[in-house]
Amino acid sequence: MTPQAFIQKWGLGGPAFKLNERQGAQPHFMDLCALLGVPTPGSHGDYIFEQDTLVLGEARAYADVFKRDHFAWENKAPGKNLDAALKQLLTYSLALSNPQAPAGAESAATCGANAIK
Repeated sequence: MTPQAFIQKWGLGGPAFKLNERQGAQPHFMDLCALLGVPTPGSHGDYIFEQDTLVLGEARAYADVFKRDHFAWENKAPGKNLDAALKQLLTYSLALSNPQAPAGAESAATCGANAIK
């Protein structure tokens, strides 16, 4: 996928821009992987979509994408709060046996239509 095709599909006014989080999270991540030329979830081991875990109070939670010992990823629909999504992921990190990386390193990412944190 070229950068232009990605922007045309996922950018403002593109056919995928108005998808809600549930509809767009996995296809967006797959297209991002294609754009970057990297493997996709499901291609090996603990690199999957919708990794479930129990968090405080035994509530069930899901990281949109999870790659053990590398990262967790939470996707949000356009206009949603990415800082809140990052806080959500940090809550999952210990439960996923993926503790927070040392200072200065990234272990969690959040994504909206126009930004990645």
